[in-house]
Amino acid sequence: MATTPKDTTQLDSGTYEIIQSRLQKQKSDLQQRLSRLNEARKKVFGSLETRLIANDRINTENNCIAQDIIALGNTCIFGYNVHFGLRTQIQLSDVFSIYTFEKVDGEVSFRASENGLQLLDDAVFKTDFENLYKYYRNTVFTKFAIMGNYLHMVFQLSDSVTDIKTFKWLINGEHLEYVDNRSEHEYKFPSQYGFQWVQAGRDDQRYGEHAHVSIKDKVFVETIGGDLTIKVEDNTSDGLGIYNEPVEHRDQTLDDGQYRFADLGNLIILEIKPFQEQPRYFVYNHKIQSVEKIDSISQAAVLLPDDQGIIFPSGYYLQTGEYNVFPGDVGSLNFSNEWRHLMVKTTYIFSIIRRKVFMF
Repeated sequence: MATTPKDTTQLDSGTYEIIQSRLQKQKSDLQQRLSRLNEARKKVFGSLETRLIANDRINTENNCIAQDIIALGNTCIFGYNVHFGLRTQIQLSDVFSIYTFEKVDGEVSFRASENGLQLLDDAVFKTDFENLYKYYRNTVFTKFAIMGNYLHMVFQLSDSVTDIKTFKWLINGEHLEYVDNRSEHEYKFPSQYGFQWVQAGRDDQRYGEHAHVSIKDKVFVETIGGDLTIKVEDNTSDGLGIYNEPVEHRDQTLDDGQYRFADLGNLIILEIKPFQEQPRYFVYNHKIQSVEKIDSISQAAVLLPDDQGIIFPSGYYLQTGEYNVFPGDVGSLNFSNEWRHLMVKTTYIFSIIRRKVFMF
């Protein structure tokens, strides 16, 4: 006797509602426990609420490109760059403006300081400032940097981000005391790499018909025979690999190339320098056994939190194999600093709690 199949639609629907109800209860319980924990933390450590109280526009006399702003109490200094054209005399007002925070009818806004640039009224500083723009025609203001009790005004003198001049001020409450223009050695970029490069040595070489260098026995590289080759098998009888590109000197030996790497779990960052050439940079993913050439790693590469991967001037690469290299030339960049906050994951924005900042 034939049996009629049971209609499981109602059963599946009921199961889904049960699971959803349980998850909602767990969510509510977790939120309540977190709230109680947060209240207890406030009682012990205190709390300063961070919230946006207002937003306002700053107007300058000339069209400019904003660079940085810094607050000293209720006073803030705004730094920017103006296209000077054929002008030869550059004034302080072409680079800096000073504003004060004012609260009127319960709203906070910026107001141009009644004292103008008096905060920066120092004869020696004015002379140093004028000479800077006089003798370095490509000078641009880049940022403010507070180091201890001192404020550094950082200027870039050429296309190189490391070619800088700084003006140093002592911060005394809401007042500044000029120190000198010879303190650029005190202002330093952080380390451009969030890891330590390891040099591959003689012990890592594997000899044979197609000799290569072993990188942690995970990936194998060489620059002999006319091309740079990256292999995933420790096989010296076969010269084929998963990636190869030509090198300039075909007759170089294994010792002529230089190989550095960083082992980051699934990822291995490779710096391979063929004989008398510039280094080339690659990311090898051991989990999916694939390799990508990423030129901008030559400038910087910083770790994402929780070993999620790396970020570099032109994009990012995650441990999962997800990566994105933005098209176009990003120019010369240096890693400048980081801001701690939460970013939401989308197609091209990944979930992290620290944003890494690269500066021209």
